[in-house]
Amino acid sequence: MKPFFLLAIGLLFSIQKCICQSADLVFLHGQIITLHSKGDRANAVAIAGDRILAVGNEETINKFIGTKTKVIDLEGRTIVPGFNDVHQHPAPVYDWAKSYAVLRLDTVSSMKGLIRLLLKKAELIPKGMLIRGVGYNEFRLGGQPTRDILDKASQDHPILITHASGHVSAANSLMLQLNGIDKNTHDPVGGAFERDPNGVPDGIVKESARGLLSSGKVLKPGQPGFEEELAGYRIYFNALLASGITSIGDCWTTPQKVKIYQALRKENFPLRFNLYIGVDYLDQVISGAIHLPPSPWLRIGGIKMFHGNSLSGKTCWLYEPYDTVNPATGKRDYYGIPPERNQKQLDSLVLKIHRAGLQIACHSNGDREIDMMILAIENAQKQYYRSNARHRIEHCSITNQNILEKIKKDSIIPVFHCYINELGNQLLVYGAERLSMIMPTKSAEELGIPYALHSDYPISRYEPMIRISGAVNRMTKDAVLIGANQRIDAEEAIRAYTVGGAYTSFEENQKGRIMIGQYADLVVLDHDPVTTKAVEIDKIKVLMTIVGGRIVYDTHELGKKELAVHGNPFISKSGF
Repeated sequence: MKPFFLLAIGLLFSIQKCICQSADLVFLHGQIITLHSKGDRANAVAIAGDRILAVGNEETINKFIGTKTKVIDLEGRTIVPGFNDVHQHPAPVYDWAKSYAVLRLDTVSSMKGLIRLLLKKAELIPKGMLIRGVGYNEFRLGGQPTRDILDKASQDHPILITHASGHVSAANSLMLQLNGIDKNTHDPVGGAFERDPNGVPDGIVKESARGLLSSGKVLKPGQPGFEEELAGYRIYFNALLASGITSIGDCWTTPQKVKIYQALRKENFPLRFNLYIGVDYLDQVISGAIHLPPSPWLRIGGIKMFHGNSLSGKTCWLYEPYDTVNPATGKRDYYGIPPERNQKQLDSLVLKIHRAGLQIACHSNGDREIDMMILAIENAQKQYYRSNARHRIEHCSITNQNILEKIKKDSIIPVFHCYINELGNQLLVYGAERLSMIMPTKSAEELGIPYALHSDYPISRYEPMIRISGAVNRMTKDAVLIGANQRIDAEEAIRAYTVGGAYTSFEENQKGRIMIGQYADLVVLDHDPVTTKAVEIDKIKVLMTIVGGRIVYDTHELGKKELAVHGNPFISKSGF
């Protein structure tokens, strides 16, 4: 009896010790969106080390406050799980005057403004050197920046700028000339040149045709050294932390970028990275030449591949023609650009990745492209079955009910765009019927399909509150609703950017919710997105970002009052 009594006392002591464990960091008096279930809320949360220790009301959480616990009074502000942008394309930030700095064009709002910016860049670099820019939007410019327009900026520098979609480029005459592009140049498989009435390429280059603009005759700027490149990535990733992003997926990682991520991890940079290695490097991944040990901070998520083309660039392949006149024929007979691979070639590649035990993240936008990818996954599973493979279709934009039902049956994860508030005007060419099933978030919700949202940066801005606003409102800058039937509420959008993101990388038991045992990746917002008017969501500010229990971004707008709990003084701004 005595040993049992002692055992019971020891067990009670252990339980009491666990219950009374002191937290390192506590938040009180907040609106905490836990995402444990729809509508679940708490007022306080305790963190120990890199994990969430407890979630509940103030009375519950006060038990975890010790003399060394940092206590922050939220004063009614909102906490959500850290945002997870599962598909973007990180790039270093450099002083724009550097010869190798790529110009950001997403805010340029006129053709005159574009020419002015390119002229200024041309003044800073030697004649003959390439000028690059990314993110132009023909709707903002008032038309496509054809070769004749770009020639007004410089005829002494080759100029190549990329459309907001990332799948269309515009080149000036010198750039075309140096690459041998003229009237006799044929459109390659999977690509096209737009042409003037005489059949001469007018500078607008689509999809695989862009690969013909890589001649060695083009004088390219020197590249920064590794340390400067690393510093440029730090600037970018710190901006992500300030926006509330705590995890990302890099969806075309090269061997060189793996080295950047390894260097960031060595210095304990506080962002979680899932790397989707470009399919060009598949054999290196399979052989183990590209390898990372498992880590909650840096890991290889799978393989990024393409099958199909662009939504906003209006090149994705469709079953029915675009709702626009084809300038080449004068008829409504434009179906987009077919993918480079046929079904047999696609099946072979998908099976190779699948058999290697790797997760696939495949870019596909048009309904014909998506159907081909679904069939390839089904064929791979028939030949080599894998449970819980969680292959992904990135963007998965133009769908129908049949496509969604197959996605559910095959346990495929759609990773949807939510950029209607930025690029919505580009989508009107798809027609009303298709727009009702474009980026079909609500239909996916109703079918119980796990999905995630993403920015695809630099295709659209990375700030999660802007992206969430796009999914909730689905309204263009001109106040045109696109697919109003697919609108989701703010909590569903947050869930897609957190829980959904974690599910895509098999990490749903580690992050995405505010619950005991999950990583303490949290974001403090100045307003509650669920109760804020939908049209005001994009104005919500991030006040603080916490990753692994560590405050990594702080506007110092919290804790303006002193708070004392159990003799533990909280001083508003010091120590963080």
